[in-house]
Amino acid sequence: MEKRELIYEGKAKRVYATDQPGQVIQEFKDEATAFDGKKRGVIAGKGKVNAQMSDIIFRYLEKHGIHTHHVKLISENELLTWWLEMIPVEIIVRNYAAGSLAKRLGYPERTEMKSPIVEYYYKNDELGDPMLAREHIRELGLASDEQLDEMTSIALRVNEILRPFFEARGIILADFKLEFGLREGRILLGDEFSPDVCRLWDAETGEIMDKDRFRRDLGKVEETYAEVLRRVSEEQAGVAASVYVSPKKGVLDPAGQATLGALKSLGYEEVREVRIGKYITLRLEGVEADKAEERVREMCERLLANPIIEDYRVEID
Repeated sequence: MEKRELIYEGKAKRVYATDQPGQVIQEFKDEATAFDGKKRGVIAGKGKVNAQMSDIIFRYLEKHGIHTHHVKLISENELLTWWLEMIPVEIIVRNYAAGSLAKRLGYPERTEMKSPIVEYYYKNDELGDPMLAREHIRELGLASDEQLDEMTSIALRVNEILRPFFEARGIILADFKLEFGLREGRILLGDEFSPDVCRLWDAETGEIMDKDRFRRDLGKVEETYAEVLRRVSEEQAGVAASVYVSPKKGVLDPAGQATLGALKSLGYEEVREVRIGKYITLRLEGVEADKAEERVREMCERLLANPIIEDYRVEID
């Protein structure tokens, strides 16, 4: 693959053409801005952290059914991605009151929302990226109602996936920004996922672990970005596996039969068959992903399933 001419340069990234049709290189910069560009600086190593964290998060989301522009990490601060026709609407999902939301609602900082709040912003530097209602988006023709519904649904699903991901690493995901684009008419998640575009707090100490350290002159910005990457990366050496076990076709399934009878007695006459199985999750350490499936299948053959009367399916995360 050949890196070609510069297509676009923004505040955080440069985008280059390649010799691969439809694919571009995103080069992440160390430069940092805040308050609509009024504050500028350099965070050493930021480009490396943001590229590598985006690579990890996008791959994790893809494994959980979220379609993104991500192809692969090609250097410590560069991603190969699909070129998207970007939709100029930023979607922010808020799990806690912080920043502008705390001020607008009159809530104390870090008040947890009763349920996640979704907000829309016009991606327009000249206007200061103003907040929009759905009617504004329709008036400006920025996205169709169907596109906005789909982006909102994806954003909430991303939240469902990533909140426990970060919690497992001792981090609270307070809020985050997503951007979407079109590739061949299909909506894909684009941009990045890094401390630049979300609020992250240490679950134990409450320490700020995101770009707010730069905004508020809190210091230790480089060290904190590096710590976030370390935590996000720390379980990459381990492999998560899921095993689905179910009775073979034609094999008597007493639990399924009993459940079928109970459902019919409750009035669910449309149910014709019930098969009862089991779901097993495992985490393997010290084994590469390409060997993990083989090892888990061995476990199924020897213990986790009865191959004579049960089928099983293995998925590696």
